[in-house]
Order: sequence, then structure tokens, then C-alpha cells
Amino acid sequence: MPERRAPSLTRDFTHFDPTAYLREYYGDVGEENLALLRFMIETYRELPRGGRLLDFGGGPTIYPLISAVGRVDEVHFSDYLPANLDEVRRWLSKDPAAFNWRDFVRRAIELETEAACSEADVTRRETEIRALVTKVMRCDASRTPPIEGVERPYDVVVTNFCAESATSDRWQWRAYVVNIVSLLRPGGVLIMSALKGAGSYAVGSRRFPAVDISEDDLIELLEETGFENKKIELRSVPADRPSRDYDGLIMAVARKENIAEPGNP
Repeated sequence: MPERRAPSLTRDFTHFDPTAYLREYYGDVGEENLALLRFMIETYRELPRGGRLLDFGGGPTIYPLISAVGRVDEVHFSDYLPANLDEVRRWLSKDPAAFNWRDFVRRAIELETEAACSEADVTRRETEIRALVTKVMRCDASRTPPIEGVERPYDVVVTNFCAESATSDRWQWRAYVVNIVSLLRPGGVLIMSALKGAGSYAVGSRRFPAVDISEDDLIELLEETGFENKKIELRSVPADRPSRDYDGLIMAVARKENIAEPGNP
């Protein structure tokens, strides 16, 4: 197996390049991304219709929102980095300089309908996604609360490659997840994707820290954070190319039944 790349490690996220990140991880709808699209489609189908969804730490991406159309009434998008928020705003405003998500939208529709879709179908879905997003705001998983001014908790919280990709410290990761989950109402649904077995991940010529976690680590933390084991569903897929700096992806759906006690996890 080829050796993994070892670019310089940095914990300064001001060096995070959204364009390089999108090119690296979303340049095509490969096996990892197909698994993510299927996961989102199947998860949204099981949700009761309506309510508000928060995408927490969404980075410069919009793929988790494609199949939310028709399932939720409103989406709030958040990320820590201004550059990521700017990239999402460009896409929402139809700026020609924004990343092109049309292949992802097309593939998601085809997976939903099990049929080919037209360019008009893709354009219609993009319009629907843009109408669904009513707020774009900054978040910080290290703070309590992690978003200022949230008047009431969300019915659905989506968080993909966020908490475990923001630190190499296991206790910080746990604290970040506790803070993120605090934004979810009791009875609400958490939808999460995380890197598996990652000590870092590459973006362009730089490498950023990540926590090396497994399925058991995630289940244990979710149970401690107010989720019942029997209401936690997990699936995993391997990394789709040997050059990746992680072993695979973990995808989880969990329903929050209890409110976690304040304090350290």
C-alpha cells in the first residue's frame, strides 16, 4: 500500500483553504461521497416532516442539504471559518465563482428517484436548497453556547467532519460534541459523520489535526451526551483511496432523549 502523505501539520485554521479542500474531497462523486449522499437520503426519509435544521460546522459544503428539501421547513448554516462561510454565501447567491455542486445534486436526485434527472431538475433542486437556507452564521464548538443568540434548540442538527477534525485532543473532541449537542432539543435528531482512525487530514500542502476515533468511541460519547444506545444507528465505509490520511468514515443517527448535565463530559 502506498505511504500516506506527510505535509506539515498546522493547528492554525486560518491556513485552511476552502478551494483546496473542495478540490481534494469533493472533486468527484466517489465512493465516500456516494455513501454520504445515500446516508443523508435514507436518514431524511425517516424524519418527521417540518421543523428547523442546523448544519453545524458545515465547512464550505452544501451536500448535506440536498435531500433535506421537502423534509424540513428551514435550514440555518454555520461554520467557524469566515472563508468557509463566504464560499457557502457565494453558492447561495449563485456567484459563478462558487464551487459547482451540480454533479452532487444530480446524483442525489437520481438516488432518491432511482431514475435519471434533467438539467432542469438539478436547477430546480438548487433553487429549493437556496430558499431553504434562511441564515448563515458563525459557530465555535469550543464555546458554550457554540452559537450566540439561538433562541430555541433545533429539531435536527447535522454536523459532518467537525468536532473530530478540529483538534487532536480527545477531551476537547468530547467537549466539542457536548456543546454541539446542546443545540438540539430533547427528542430531536442528530445526524453526524466523522473521520475514522485519523490522526490528521490533508488540505492542499497542509495537514490539519484530527482525533483518532472508532465507532465504539462515538457510541460511548453519544450515550454520555443524552442518547439511548438503542436509538443510535451507525454505519461505516472505508476510505475510497489509499492516499487518504484516515481509515474511513463513520456515519451516525441518534435521537436525543435526555438533556446532558452541564459541566465537563
